[in-house]
Amino acid sequence: MQDILIKELEISEFRGIRKLAKPLNLESFNVLIGRNNVGKSAILEALYFLAMPYNYLIRPYDKNIFNFIADLHGGGPSLIYGRAGKAFLRYKFKTAVKAVFPRLRGESGETIAKPIVNVERIELEVFRDGIGRVLINNLGVDYDGYRVLLETLGLDPERNVLCLYIPNSSRAYDSIMSFVLRDEVWSWIEKNGFHSKVVRDILATVVYDKFTEVTIRKDKLCVRKEVSEEIGPLYIDVKSLGEGVKRVLLAYLAIEYLNPKIVLWDDIEVAAHPSLIEALLKWLASTNRQIVLTTHSIDVLYVLTQIQPKNSKIFILKKDRQDTVQYIEKDIDEIEEFLESGVDIRKIIEELQL
Repeated sequence: MQDILIKELEISEFRGIRKLAKPLNLESFNVLIGRNNVGKSAILEALYFLAMPYNYLIRPYDKNIFNFIADLHGGGPSLIYGRAGKAFLRYKFKTAVKAVFPRLRGESGETIAKPIVNVERIELEVFRDGIGRVLINNLGVDYDGYRVLLETLGLDPERNVLCLYIPNSSRAYDSIMSFVLRDEVWSWIEKNGFHSKVVRDILATVVYDKFTEVTIRKDKLCVRKEVSEEIGPLYIDVKSLGEGVKRVLLAYLAIEYLNPKIVLWDDIEVAAHPSLIEALLKWLASTNRQIVLTTHSIDVLYVLTQIQPKNSKIFILKKDRQDTVQYIEKDIDEIEEFLESGVDIRKIIEELQL
């Protein structure tokens, strides 16, 4: 499966976005920037609904997606623009996915048994108290049918997720920590070597200490630190390494275990040193996944110009007085020219944030 799964996203009446002025045309590696309350997080949350829009507990948060996002914002009504009516989320695949469904519903309500569909579009209705219709190519699909779509995409709904959303929320990271510490999850992580790979990919390049692995000691996630033979190895609680390192380690392990097709990460730079941002972005760019990130940090843009992710795009968002979100697109070369122009750094940020 190619790493560009969703090519277009349309939003109307969702969260603080009355509508997008035009569909968001996504690439493989995408970064959203803009002022606070411009709609960056809402875009990630809209994409997250694709993982499983039905009343199904999805890992690592063990909530259905509607309740998970609603809890981040004070309840279900907060997901609807103006807290009344309904929202529409529309997605277009880059390449049609052929699937055989147990049944679909036609526009007049008739049941179509075992249809073969080249899935190109998905549409969701979001109400104050949950999800309404879910349509595939304008045909109604139920929970069993949506599972068939996920399986066709190469996912095991009991094991993998289509999308993983990582919000800037301490509670969300606490949930990821509890998930990673589960016996079946941690056993898989160790068996596949990610307890040491995360050190090589992330920690080795950003800390002076010699760490060799992440492990569990006394029910806590720790890193093994190699010191002198007289002292022996020390086991350092991941929480003692700083909030930025803790968040990145947890996200890395959850992503590798859940193996999503799409990674959605809000405010990726929070509490992270520039060297940690660089290690993280290099790793994300090396994975065969579609990436959508939000940031306020100029350091993220500097790093992107250095690592040059393939098929990347930066979206600069703004919102007008009617709460219509507009955007302009920049590729990495354009951002690099801008940063190398010698303009005062504050003016760069000002310009990029519109």
